[in-house]
Amino acid sequence: MVSRRSIVLAIGLLACGDETTSPVLEGPPVTGAERRITFTSSRDGNLEVYSMNIDGTDQSRLTSHVGADHNADWSPDGSRIAFMGNRDGDYEIYVMNRDGTGLKQLTFNKAHDGFPHWSPDGLKILFTSLRDADFEVYVMSAFGGDERRMTASRFDDVGGAWSPDGTKIAFSSGRDGNLEVYLMNADGTNLVRLTNHEAQDGGKLAWSPDGTRIAFGSFRDGNSEIYVMNIDGTNITRLTNNAGIDRFPTWSPDGQRLAFTSNRDGNDEIYVMNADGSGVSRLTNDSAIDFIDGWRR
Repeated sequence: MVSRRSIVLAIGLLACGDETTSPVLEGPPVTGAERRITFTSSRDGNLEVYSMNIDGTDQSRLTSHVGADHNADWSPDGSRIAFMGNRDGDYEIYVMNRDGTGLKQLTFNKAHDGFPHWSPDGLKILFTSLRDADFEVYVMSAFGGDERRMTASRFDDVGGAWSPDGTKIAFSSGRDGNLEVYLMNADGTNLVRLTNHEAQDGGKLAWSPDGTRIAFGSFRDGNSEIYVMNIDGTNITRLTNNAGIDRFPTWSPDGQRLAFTSNRDGNDEIYVMNADGSGVSRLTNDSAIDFIDGWRR
């Protein structure tokens, strides 16, 4: 049976409003030229959220707190960023403007809440919570409140990610004795298992922008590598092949590239590659750890 510790290691890095209207923009609309990558780094002595241009330039710090802030996700319109932080003694979900201002806490539960992921319409946020004894996938309003549990398993369900059209949710679960990738409708019905391997499959999941493929991490070849598959679980293809640990894939908005985290050069850094695994290049180069979080959709 898969252990709680292995679930956490696989998925993480250790680590009220009106729902009928769209979120209010705090600044001008984000253009394609302004698309940026969010990432987590310990370069300033603590895990914080940063952003940078898609070529690795103009790296700027967005959060500053003695608690750990990480696993950030962009709102679809690029105006806001959700992240998890333990700044009040336990992990909660927070949201801020894209420049780090306007911080707001969204969850208030004395259990682990983390790994936020925005719905394509920007009105909801998926997250993982330990509030019901096991990790489960929840959804809430992007303004906070209206929290609902989407999964119910004796084993851990983690890391939910919405499909680009908002009709499906992919997540990782240990419900069959091993961490695997599952798919369900956005209302929690029609559960389907996509992977079936004795090694762990899952962790951070990433839908391709066209909704046809899912990128995930797996140990099926004896090392943590990045794979991609069709949304029905077929055509599983290995994209990375390195002795280092490769994980946390994130698609570019045009679907042509994936960013990921790797320690292949002796330290966790952020890399980018073509969608077929070719053309790998490094975006960060720091003695501290750098983890990819999200690519502005």
